[in-house]
Amino acid sequence: MGLKLYYIPVTLFLLVFQPVHNAVAQENVYHLLDFMDLPSALNIHPDSSCTMESREVWTVNAQNFTISKKVESYTVPCGNRITAVSSSVKEIRLIGITYEFSFLDPHQGPMQSLQDDLATMVSRRIPVNGVYNLPEQLLSVRFHEEWIIKPESQEIIKIVRGITPVIWQKRQTTEGEAIYDAETGLPVYYTLELDRIDLRHP
Repeated sequence: MGLKLYYIPVTLFLLVFQPVHNAVAQENVYHLLDFMDLPSALNIHPDSSCTMESREVWTVNAQNFTISKKVESYTVPCGNRITAVSSSVKEIRLIGITYEFSFLDPHQGPMQSLQDDLATMVSRRIPVNGVYNLPEQLLSVRFHEEWIIKPESQEIIKIVRGITPVIWQKRQTTEGEAIYDAETGLPVYYTLELDRIDLRHP
């Protein structure tokens, strides 16, 4: 389990984020704009940070423990090795891709339904009832993925192998008062990673 300190703003998320409910097999479909650090294997300048922006469709079946992601489009402002790879390379496979997705990301819109789906997975695998309040404290998850990249078509296929729930708790004084960052005035949080949950493959 890892321990990290954060402070976060309390804002309204205005970007459109709409779950589409599918009556078949209790699947929910989400359209979102995701941001993450470009994997080091694709970064031309590994000493510099580079953010990858992708528009994706996520299909989540909380009962069957499956999450599939379809990358509809993506941009990498700093450039990457995908375009530099020889056309003779048909496929690049990256394993061990891990990144944290936050339900508090200001680039996203309201995500209550997605959060509920992932909380269902967590509560069915980890004994959290009475210990954590998932609707209030499950504010991010770490995705563990395998990527298949096809340089010729620029297609990226993401295979979600598992998730690690991240619990957020406000730091408090001994009197139970919330602690705020001296410079920003925002609440200070610490995070706790729960056990990884391995997923099935849709």
